[in-house]
Amino acid sequence: MRKNTKFTLAYLTDIDIEHIMDMHITYHCDFEGKSKPSRTILKQKYLYMLHLIITRCKYHKDGICYLHAQFYRDHIFNDHFSDMLSTLCRMAIVNIGTYEPKKHSRSICLLDWNISYRTVQNKKFLKWEQALKKWKPTPKYERNKYIDHYNDCLSCLRLTDKDGARKYISDNIKDKSEHRYHYYSACVNEFSADNMEIYNIDEQGRIYHFLTSLPKELREYYNIKYELDVANSHPLLLNYNLINYFNINNNILFTLYSNNIYHYDGEYLGKLLKDNNLEIYNIPIDIIEYIAKTQHGKFYDDFISEFGDIERSDIKKKVFSQVFYSHVDDVFVTKFCRAFKKKYPNVWKVIYKLKEKTDDKLPHAMMKNESILFRPILIECWRRGWKVVNLHDALVVFDVKENEKVEVKELKAIIESVYNKHNLYPTVKLEIGSE
Repeated sequence: MRKNTKFTLAYLTDIDIEHIMDMHITYHCDFEGKSKPSRTILKQKYLYMLHLIITRCKYHKDGICYLHAQFYRDHIFNDHFSDMLSTLCRMAIVNIGTYEPKKHSRSICLLDWNISYRTVQNKKFLKWEQALKKWKPTPKYERNKYIDHYNDCLSCLRLTDKDGARKYISDNIKDKSEHRYHYYSACVNEFSADNMEIYNIDEQGRIYHFLTSLPKELREYYNIKYELDVANSHPLLLNYNLINYFNINNNILFTLYSNNIYHYDGEYLGKLLKDNNLEIYNIPIDIIEYIAKTQHGKFYDDFISEFGDIERSDIKKKVFSQVFYSHVDDVFVTKFCRAFKKKYPNVWKVIYKLKEKTDDKLPHAMMKNESILFRPILIECWRRGWKVVNLHDALVVFDVKENEKVEVKELKAIIESVYNKHNLYPTVKLEIGSE
């Protein structure tokens, strides 16, 4: 029986592949003195590289892709790999990010070009596709019992309502953004329960897998029984630094957490503590207010009131990036930083001091602490025989037989117990499922 050699090729309609090859020869052969490659071979390589970039950028949530240099040099593009990417970049077809050692390949972003598809007969393309399917990148972490148990739980993930997910995408995403539509569709259409496992663990211990990339709106179509989130997790984690900096005792923290608070004004909270025979000494009022709001999951409310024209999810991202992730001097140029400094001047002073030596020290420390906190939470759940994983600051419980008797109150108690050991008092919210 004759083998099918048809291949659906993605290509750019408004630039000629011959012109790209001419520029390749000009840049790297005429100017750099390299030997001229066979145009027939080079043409196939450029067609396939552009196909890879187009399709991968199209289905990535941020419109970018990564090409693992070692694999593509060894198996497809050989010594032309770097020169080809350089040519596409110099011709403003793609933009290439900076290389970060020990983190990942450089990001590639396709610029604004018109795209189309055509069916071609090409055995070479099919051969390269097969090589790609067989190849698995070396995991960016060392295997151990903890990782194996995590992957075992992750393998329970299933897409239980494919039709419902497709309808949601068609009704809510299709007309808003072409890129989002293709990315959401890929999460559904290309989902496979086979080999579902961790694909990266970063230097802060944060674990990445299919669910960490899955849009929040689509999670209800998978077999997730419960999802419990720690409210305003990163702002809450800063309390650890504030507690040490101002020598705040646990009685103050527990009183702010355990009382039914109707007003989060600092003056009111200070009076509440004094009424409970607790001396606040030199603890600034805005520190007390910040701690109370982060404990009760109210931290973002002020920013939502002030910047009501921005989506809540976007406000969270902007506050985190501009306040916790910003450079020390950015407080003067970003509106969220200015609003934060005005509301919490003494909190900002602590943040500033933490950032003075290295700007990335604070956010990385916060993410690392989050990973440290969730490890014993997962281990305790596994000890009870439950199939659970985490989404950074959230606990995900799969709808499987092992989890039939899991109760939300037990899950909350486990999370709270681990956080409490570090003098952190979180508000845990149920995002998926019901109590």
